Amino acid sequence: MNRSRVPRGVPAPTGAALSGPALTGSAVTGLGLTGLAILLGTAAGLALERRLVTTRIRRRSAAEGECGAPFFSLRSPGPDVRTPDGVVLHTEVDEVPDQPDDLTVVLVHGYALGLDCWHFQRAHLRGRIRTVLYDQRSLGRSTRSDPDRCRIPQLADDLAQVLAEVVGPGPVVLVGHSMGGMTIMRLAQTRPELFGERVRGVALFSTAAGEISQYSPVPGLSGSAFTQLVPPLLAALNRLPALVDRSRGSGSDLAHLVTRRLAFGSDVPVDHVEFMSDMLAETSLQAVADYYPAFDEVDEYRALEVLRSVPTAVVGGEDDLVTPLDHTNRIAEQLPEADVRRLPHCGHMGMIEHHDVFNSVLDDLVGRIRGTNQTL
Repeated sequence: MNRSRVPRGVPAPTGAALSGPALTGSAVTGLGLTGLAILLGTAAGLALERRLVTTRIRRRSAAEGECGAPFFSLRSPGPDVRTPDGVVLHTEVDEVPDQPDDLTVVLVHGYALGLDCWHFQRAHLRGRIRTVLYDQRSLGRSTRSDPDRCRIPQLADDLAQVLAEVVGPGPVVLVGHSMGGMTIMRLAQTRPELFGERVRGVALFSTAAGEISQYSPVPGLSGSAFTQLVPPLLAALNRLPALVDRSRGSGSDLAHLVTRRLAFGSDVPVDHVEFMSDMLAETSLQAVADYYPAFDEVDEYRALEVLRSVPTAVVGGEDDLVTPLDHTNRIAEQLPEADVRRLPHCGHMGMIEHHDVFNSVLDDLVGRIRGTNQTL
C-alpha cells in the first residue's frame, strides 16, 4: 500500500507557550527516539533554548544542496510484501542496471521512523549499488500490525521475507539503525545459516544488543521506574489525539527543540531537525505504544557469535541519549574484527548528523566484502 506524504502544519507563532499540554505533546515527538527520554525535567532547559526557535526561521540551512535532493524526495518502485498475518510492507528498490556484481544493500530503519531516515545514505548509494529499503510494520507506508506482533522476532521474520521476495538470491549487506540493528541481530539468531554465503556483511548503527530497560535517560529516575512510567503515559496520550497533534511536527517550537536534543549531539542545520520532526509526526501514537514493550525483551548477544563470520561495522555516538555508547562498546567487545567508530558530538541520528562518516563506513564495508580497497 502506497500513500503520499502529507506535510503537517505551518510554523507556530514564536510566542507559543512552552508549558502544560504542549510539553506533553512535544515529548511524544521524542518518543519516536527514546520512549520519553526527556519527558521529565526538561522544561527549564527548553525555556533556556527558546532563543534558538525565535531565530531558526531566519537561519539559512547549511544542508542546502548537500546531496542534490530535498528530504522525502527520493523514491523508487518496489513490490509490496504481504506477510502471513496480512500486513503489507512497503518496499522501494534503487536498481543499478550496469552494476558489475549482484550485491545488494538492505537498509533497515528504527523505532517510529520510516525508510526516509536513510536519505543521505540512499543518495550516496544511488546509481552505485543496488539498494533495497522498506518500512517496518505499522510504520511509514506499511500497514498496521496487531500490537502483539510489533516485536523484534516478528521484525526479523519480516526481514527474512523481504530478503526472499524483494532482494532475490544474490549476496546482501544488511545495515540497521537502532531497532533495525536489533532486527538484524535477531535474524542472525534465528537464521544463522543466512550469514556467510547469503549475508556477506552487516553494519550496526546506534543500536543495542540488550539491557535497554536497565537504562533511564532521565536523571534521578531508575531504569525500572522509567520503563513502568511509559506505557500508562502512552495510553493516556492516545486518548488525547487532538491535543497531542497540536504540538507535533516541525511547526511546533517544542517539537523542534525536543527533537533536536533527542536526535542530535551537535548544532545541526535547522532543516535536519525539521526533517526528523516531520518523520516522527507522521508516526501514529498507537504504533509508538505498540512497539514500546518490545525493548524490554531485547537480548541479542548470541547473534554476535554469528556476526563474527562476516565483515561488520559498528558505529555509535558519544552523545547518543537513546542507545548510549556503552551499548556500542558491549557489541564491539564481541566483534573484535569489526570496524568500530565512536563519534564525538554525535547523537542517535548520526546517519543524518554525520552522514559523510556513515557513508564512508558503508563504502569501507562494501570494499571489504568485494575484496577491494576502493570506495563505491
